[in-house]
Amino acid sequence: MSHSSYALITGASMGIGAALAKECARLNRNLILVSLPGEGLPEKSAALSKEFEIVADYFETDLCEERNIEALFQFVESKKIGIGLLINNAGIGSVGEFEHFSPQFYSRQVQLNSLAPVLLTLFFLPLLQAEHQAYILNVSSLGSFFNIPNKEVYCASKSFVYSFSNALRASLYDTNISVSVVCPGPVDTNERLLKAHRSMKGLAKMAVMSPEAVAQYTMLSVLRKRRVIVPGKLNRISLLLKRLVPHPLKRILILREMKRQASLAAGHGIG
Repeated sequence: MSHSSYALITGASMGIGAALAKECARLNRNLILVSLPGEGLPEKSAALSKEFEIVADYFETDLCEERNIEALFQFVESKKIGIGLLINNAGIGSVGEFEHFSPQFYSRQVQLNSLAPVLLTLFFLPLLQAEHQAYILNVSSLGSFFNIPNKEVYCASKSFVYSFSNALRASLYDTNISVSVVCPGPVDTNERLLKAHRSMKGLAKMAVMSPEAVAQYTMLSVLRKRRVIVPGKLNRISLLLKRLVPHPLKRILILREMKRQASLAAGHGIG
């Protein structure tokens, strides 16, 4: 990967985004890290610059607002740098009964999870087209393949990302831009999820991955220009089983998942 070309990563302050940033730096990519203000991006970018001897810049903003996406693009354009990799990772998760969230929350969730990747891709496409070889990675979720109770809007927003990514890849098939979508299963991205995953049992618990493992597998797959990336052997097996399991059994499993999600929301808070 060219040292002069930058990777722009949204949601880069923690979890999968931070792990992807570190993996890109390890692969000798310069970085532009994006996240909300107050999440430690100045310190994180300085640390990555020092450890991997690359250039790491940052831009703190709320991508739920379209004007901020345009401001990010203007910031990058003003630096006259090349963007060879766009990683749309920023997102808002949730678990809890549908009616317990506010209209404002759902509006922000859909804006960040679904609309922001579209607008970021639209703005940065000319810079990607100017590269000899460029990549777009959109972060979806294993949940995009399932109808998971208590995660209705989240999973729907990630299904949008999955569909958008595949259609965009087809549109750009004969160009210099490769589009991939990664669909991680359960990942220990924050303290709430870490506690929730510890309560899992059996194969479900075994499927939980670290952000670092997800990032390493994902970047290897991106460079190989894979269309759909599902980190973790158990997660890939679960997709196969989904196609084989009869509908009545699926309903039983869904009801069991509803009870588990309700228990997690009560025990660890909704968010």
